[in-house]
Amino acid sequence: MTVLMSRRTFGQATLAITALALLPSAVFAKTISRFSLSKSGHALDGYDSTAYFTAGAAIDGTDATTVTWKGARWRFASPEDAGLFQANPEAYAPQFGGYCTRAMSLKQEVPGDPEVWRIRGDKLYVFFAAAGGKVFDKGPDDMIALAQAHWDTLTFAD
Repeated sequence: MTVLMSRRTFGQATLAITALALLPSAVFAKTISRFSLSKSGHALDGYDSTAYFTAGAAIDGTDATTVTWKGARWRFASPEDAGLFQANPEAYAPQFGGYCTRAMSLKQEVPGDPEVWRIRGDKLYVFFAAAGGKVFDKGPDDMIALAQAHWDTLTFAD
């Protein structure tokens, strides 16, 4: 079957396609939650985000010690840890909102597992699975750059 298009219709279609191509990428940005939240609404699945730095371990926080920051609830193992976070949340919050760094580098948004993590350049990165952490170890700077590039295209539903 042959479809004929008039010059006018072809011209209009060409203009429409050109206009779409020139739109800022933000128009097509995907909207997600700023933080990957557990079913109970906790950031980092309820783990204490300061413990990765102070204890070198993934430690579950408690409901007795929580902080709300940027619309998310953060749990901590102690009031001291909560105080550290409150004093400088940007230093202790996981990069990419706690989404898997590897997935983010592949332009996907997948919740990270707080028990699979790395610290690089004083920043916390979490991964969906151990395999993501192993790939990160082989080329962390490249993965971070790709993940950041995708993160920058997202909009957040706050």
